Amino acid sequence: MKRKNKGFALLAVFWISLLLGILALNYATTARLNAEAARNRRLGTEHDYLLRSAVVKGYHEYLKYRANRSLLAKKDEVEELSDQPVVLWYPRYEPWECEIEGVKVGIKIASEAGKFKLNGLKIERWRKVVEACGVADEEARDGIVDSVLDWVDGDSLHRLNGAESDYYEEQGLEYGCKNREIDVVNELLLIKGVTFSIYAGGDGHPGLVDLLSPYGRDDRLDINSCAPAALALVEDLPADVIADIVAFRSANPITKLAELSDLVPPEYFSLLKQFFTVADSEYVTISASEASRTGEPGNWYRQVFAVN
Repeated sequence: MKRKNKGFALLAVFWISLLLGILALNYATTARLNAEAARNRRLGTEHDYLLRSAVVKGYHEYLKYRANRSLLAKKDEVEELSDQPVVLWYPRYEPWECEIEGVKVGIKIASEAGKFKLNGLKIERWRKVVEACGVADEEARDGIVDSVLDWVDGDSLHRLNGAESDYYEEQGLEYGCKNREIDVVNELLLIKGVTFSIYAGGDGHPGLVDLLSPYGRDDRLDINSCAPAALALVEDLPADVIADIVAFRSANPITKLAELSDLVPPEYFSLLKQFFTVADSEYVTISASEASRTGEPGNWYRQVFAVN
């Protein structure tokens, strides 16, 4: 009988030890996961504030440029007299690089004049923009353009390839056509036919976000602030010419299109003038990203500033 009691006691101790071990392991795992989650939240917060700080620095540099941009016209003379380099962060699509709290960041200062005005864009220009964003199929292109126009007009009449509120209801979506102007560019993602690829760009073509803005221009884009892929608006413009234009504006701001006449072959230069110019805007977008991730569109923190 005593042997049976001892055996039962040992078995009970074994199971209790096993249960306590499982509970301890579960507690340790939960504690580790909570600690990891807290660490990720802290890093995410630090990253967020880092990019916000970078945007503030970018805006400060932009204001400094506006106050001193006349110096760029006589840069060599000023540098010779002062024995100091003239460094002004003028608006351009390519990021300026600096270091904040030991982290290398890229900061873009781009005038909204580098994009077309989203509302009121002519139909032919809409088609050209959508085509430049990688939509080669004519039917798909017309479907997007007509759907955008149906989205903003005040009636419920379908254009030939468009979509009114009944289409969105049939898709099980909880919204219909807005029937007024688009307020923010990412609103385009709600519209029939606009995929994320068309919106964000990729594979060598720009996205709608690169070409359109509520604060953009009615006709021609600013050659300094436009996305390099936007130069695809000039049909068949050679890649090496696009690279030359980007290199030129990365070194110095383009003050007039004539400065590019030696870079752009004559057969393309007249087309370039149809789509591009040198212009300012009342709005500027400051964007920031860690320098190692500047090639990834989704990793840019952006803020639009009104320029007084």
